[in-house]
Amino acid sequence: MTAYVVGAADDFTSRGLDKKQGDLLIAADGGYSKIEDKASIDLIVGDFDSLGYVPDGNVLKLKKEKDETDTDVAAEYAAKKGADEIVFYACLGGRPDHALANLQLGVRLAERGVKVRFVSKDFTVYLINCAALYLPARESGRVSVFSPDTTEGVTIKGLKYTADGITLTNKTALGVSNEFIGKDAEISAEKGTLIIFVYEEADNIRS
Repeated sequence: MTAYVVGAADDFTSRGLDKKQGDLLIAADGGYSKIEDKASIDLIVGDFDSLGYVPDGNVLKLKKEKDETDTDVAAEYAAKKGADEIVFYACLGGRPDHALANLQLGVRLAERGVKVRFVSKDFTVYLINCAALYLPARESGRVSVFSPDTTEGVTIKGLKYTADGITLTNKTALGVSNEFIGKDAEISAEKGTLIIFVYEEADNIRS
């Protein structure tokens, strides 16, 4: 089951937001205002400092002073409901500290075996843990690969710059600004997590 979590950041796009029967759609605070079909929302989570009011519907009202962000609570709710994939929208624009917090949340989920994706206006971020991401051939576009900690056995095939079983850490920018060269590409990690930014993505990227 896929859960879609819509946040309050300014990078919202509806690209790929295709809720099917059995999926969850969760609005995190101000994300409620970004969803046109309000009837499709399964849960609204937040302290509502962004939205400014408590909307009608199935609401989980949170305290303003808390240890978790609204997006954290929304994602954990989805995971407890059995979501094996969580796709985040409007979670990387605006404040960079919020974007970093959301990516850290994504790392935590990926380490628990959840498929994680962040969809922004101009790029998509994939998080994989001990897994592979397959990218269909493109003539142009950029891909950046980072480790949030230490990631071993990193292999990159089919892009301009390749790698074979290297170790990436969070102290290097070695994986930044790779390029498509018209070939199918594969990025994988044997041990640890990778954060992969894909610009000008194709619709059929899979992981």
